[in-house]
Parts: sequence; structure tokens; C-alpha cells
Amino acid sequence: MHLDHRLSEVAALVPRHAKVADVGTDHAYLAMALIESCGAAVVIATDKNEGPCAAARHTLLTAGLLERVPVRCGDGLAPLAAGEVDTICIAGMGGGLIASILAAGENVLAGVSLLVLQPMNDAAILRRWLYENGWRIVEERLAVEDGRLYEIMAAKPGTEETPEPWLLTLGPVLWKKRPPLFRCHAKAQMARLRRILHGMEQSIVARESEAYREAAAELLAMERHCGDGEEQISW
Repeated sequence: MHLDHRLSEVAALVPRHAKVADVGTDHAYLAMALIESCGAAVVIATDKNEGPCAAARHTLLTAGLLERVPVRCGDGLAPLAAGEVDTICIAGMGGGLIASILAAGENVLAGVSLLVLQPMNDAAILRRWLYENGWRIVEERLAVEDGRLYEIMAAKPGTEETPEPWLLTLGPVLWKKRPPLFRCHAKAQMARLRRILHGMEQSIVARESEAYREAAAELLAMERHCGDGEEQISW
């Protein structure tokens, strides 16, 4: 099974012999690759809606893998039993939604040793939730697919101090490693904050809000550490 760059980076963070749940499996492409090519011992594919579950079953049936990869329909981590998996993958959802799914599945998370997450947006919200709920981010990667930049992160149980807001946005491990795509990532995040601030400046109420002050402070911190987006500091 050939995965795109985004899902390939997700799969690369899953260790061999892991017992994995692919939550929000959609067509089960990741689940299929994990069991067929990546050496996972167990893969369970789940999705909230019956439509994607049916699509996943069709994919797996066509590949002759349906007996090896059960597909379960249910919300979040609810289809999983405590202790059934040691690794959870959630890719292609908003960061806030991923955090909500994890928060609601406390009994399942108790037996999990690795989270591999790929938020479509609000990565800072997800990172904050992880740090504030007994998880530490051990790896982060960037991937480009169809002209869009994606963030992928892996977290293990543990306690670490929550990074500053600008680091939650950029990614603390990405900041340390500064991979080739990091410059584009940093510039995109600074441009996003500038757009937010510009929009808020059109309203006196918004301009005087705490949200405006927080966004401005975050942008200033990024510019101090990364440059203004045009002239990056030397790494």
C-alpha cells in the first residue's frame, strides 16, 4: 500500500510489533499499511460513522486483510477496550477535536504508551492538552502534500513543563530539530498570526481584547526567535 507523504510520516512513527488503533480510519489506508508493510502486530480500525466504516471494510476486503484488521464503528476511543492497544493514531482531524477524543477516552489511554497524531489545524491546542494531561512530545515531523504543510507528532506518558505559546504553535521538537521544512512552517504561522491581528484591528473592541494581546505577544516572540519571516536568523 503506497501512502501519501502525510500518512507515510504518521506510519513511520509507529514502532514494529505495536498494537495500534487507527481512530478515524476513513478508507483504512493507514491501517492497511501498518499491518501489511510496517510490522504492526495488531491494527484495529475505527470510525464514528457507518459510511467510512463501510469504505474501510471494502478496502480491507479487497486487499484480503479484513480478517486481520477489524473495523469498528463508534465515537472516538469508545470502540476500544482498555488494554487492547498500546498505540493510538489519529490523523486528519482538528487539533481541538483530537484533544476532546483523548480527554473522553481516559480509561483506554491508561494502557497506551504512544500517541501518533496529525492535526489538520489548532496544533497548539493539542500540544497544550498533551502537556497539561500527562503526556510529553517526543517527536515531531513536517510533511507536504498537495501544496499543504502538515504537522505530525508523537507523544509518550510523562511530565514536562508546558512550553511558551509560541513554542506550542511552532512545535518544541520542531524548533529544536529545525528540519528542512521548518522555515516554511514558521513563516506560515507568523503570516497566520498577522492575518488574525489585522482582522482584529478593524474592531476597537477586538483591538483591546485579551485575545489580541496574546496573539500580538506570540507573534513578537516568534519574530524575536525566528526573524520577521523575510530575514530568518542563522540556524
